[in-house]
Amino acid sequence: MQLNAIKRDITGKASRRLRFEGKLPAVLYGHRAATAVIQVDRHEFERVFARTGKTQLIDLVIDSGRPHKVLVKEVQVSPRLNTFLHVDFHQVSLRERLQVDVPVVVTGEAEPVRAGEADVLQVLHAVKVECIPTRIPELIEVDVSVLPEIDAAVRLSDLQLPEGVTVVGDPDDVVVKLAARRVVEVEEEEAAPEAVEEEEEEEAAQAAESAEGAAASEEG
Repeated sequence: MQLNAIKRDITGKASRRLRFEGKLPAVLYGHRAATAVIQVDRHEFERVFARTGKTQLIDLVIDSGRPHKVLVKEVQVSPRLNTFLHVDFHQVSLRERLQVDVPVVVTGEAEPVRAGEADVLQVLHAVKVECIPTRIPELIEVDVSVLPEIDAAVRLSDLQLPEGVTVVGDPDDVVVKLAARRVVEVEEEEAAPEAVEEEEEEEAAQAAESAEGAAASEEG
């Protein structure tokens, strides 16, 4: 994916004006790259980022120059408007290994889940891996259909990764597990309305007796 950019002179709070014009302030840094303050077209960036995320390489072309091999390092988003405010691009070397977080996607259905006995508990939604930039997987699939019973788990050491990709972290860390499904007790809830009705009837009877007693006293 290619993304065009131009250098910018506007910085700081003045960058708000760029956003009104449909531009997105950005910065480039990284391997053998002097930090460059740039801007990109917001709609073009949204289109590219939707396909690359933070794991796939982008050819960043600044002022029609040679492409820079970059990854999206960080994206700032407006919490109020949910729009992009700023993006950091990290230039990488295609020969040097780096560490990057890759999303985890759960697939399949385990028998205990199908039987209504368990739920899938995803502990890690992303996994850190190490590899050269051209081998970064777009995502890591975890097939839970192989889990035979409650409390069975897929750990970091169980992940099937492409050649040249290694996982970073404790091999025993749980990625996904089967948790026993909680059974909601409904008997007491169903009995509750009857108990309330009986209590209300008893209170009404006591009130009636009190009223009769008061009336009898008055007559006497």
